[in-house]
Amino acid sequence: MVIATGNKTVAGWVNPLLDSRDKRLPRIAGPCGVVIFGVTGDLSRKKLMPAIYDLANRGLLPPGFALVGFARRDWADENFAELVHDAVREHARTPFREEVWARLSEGIRFVPGSFDDDAAFDDLASVVADLDQQRGTGGNHAFYLAIPPATFPVVLKQLSRTGLAAPDGDQWRRVVIEKPFGHDLRSACELNEIVNDVFPEESVFRIDHYLGKETVQNILALRFANQLYEPIWNSNYVDHVQITMAEDIGLAGRAGYYDGIGAARDVIQNHL
Repeated sequence: MVIATGNKTVAGWVNPLLDSRDKRLPRIAGPCGVVIFGVTGDLSRKKLMPAIYDLANRGLLPPGFALVGFARRDWADENFAELVHDAVREHARTPFREEVWARLSEGIRFVPGSFDDDAAFDDLASVVADLDQQRGTGGNHAFYLAIPPATFPVVLKQLSRTGLAAPDGDQWRRVVIEKPFGHDLRSACELNEIVNDVFPEESVFRIDHYLGKETVQNILALRFANQLYEPIWNSNYVDHVQITMAEDIGLAGRAGYYDGIGAARDVIQNHL
């Protein structure tokens, strides 16, 4: 006979924070770290770093969480921590709390180097291994490519060469690829092949930070399942549709990025 009390049983105990069937409490991530390539860019400063802090502020990150930045800047860990601090203070959605920042900053590391620098990636592998020992990240690491798609292949090859893409035992390694994913169908397919040569498909996460927003995800439900809009959102009642993209910021040093990608690929297919 098995006697159950809440989530405890004689046969074993199920942690509700790790049970996907239990919706009462937010789930806390297990031991892990994140390595961001492109930490000096707008995406990292305005979205990624503040989001990581918000997760920590909500108690959704493990105590030993680690954040590693990789860039060409000649920085020490403290310089990168200052960048993260300023980004969090300016862009985080949750209130800034010193005790949360103090805990998060303990796991911040920085590795200087370029994407074709073998020695820099060897250093990165050493830093990741040290974090497993010092912070208890358990060999679980996600690599966020917040960089132009043209640089994906060289970074992926470096991750493969150094063994950073290959987990041991029950560990996991994942890669997060930020849009735009190539510049046309052919280049996207080529990138897919390169990615899957290094990471299995179940470890690949392709992300568009606007298409992932809840409102965007629910557009079809808003249109077709809403009794208020469904009968009248059609050509019988709608004369035309105008879309205005009212931005209060300019290119802000990203002219080179737009020359290569174009506004259509960057904002029209997701923001609008």
